[in-house]
Amino acid sequence: MATSSLQSIFKDLEKAGAIIKLQGRKYVTFKGLLWIAHQHGLESIDTDMVYHDPKERSAIFKATVKGSRGCFSDYGDACPDNVSGQIKKACVRMASTRAQARALRQYLGIGLCSLEELPETP
Repeated sequence: MATSSLQSIFKDLEKAGAIIKLQGRKYVTFKGLLWIAHQHGLESIDTDMVYHDPKERSAIFKATVKGSRGCFSDYGDACPDNVSGQIKKACVRMASTRAQARALRQYLGIGLCSLEELPETP
């Protein structure tokens, strides 16, 4: 990917308020990743549950994104130990969101971690 294209993506994300600064580090939001990916030819996102333990409330998902930039896959996990208090009952959904965020970051060539991947999101 051309550097100017990546710079353009970052500028668009910053204008949209999708780059968040916490404790001196920058993070991108899932909402921003999804929005900018649509601007850059995103065609589909598929998710598959790889693992789920209802008793432990833990899950692992694989997400695959496809579009004009190619096909990219990655995994996301969530359990009560790696999510904030208000998300503890939604670990399945958080695992899916994290997998999608990771795959979208690869699709766009963004090295910033997404806010949703953090264990405790303020």
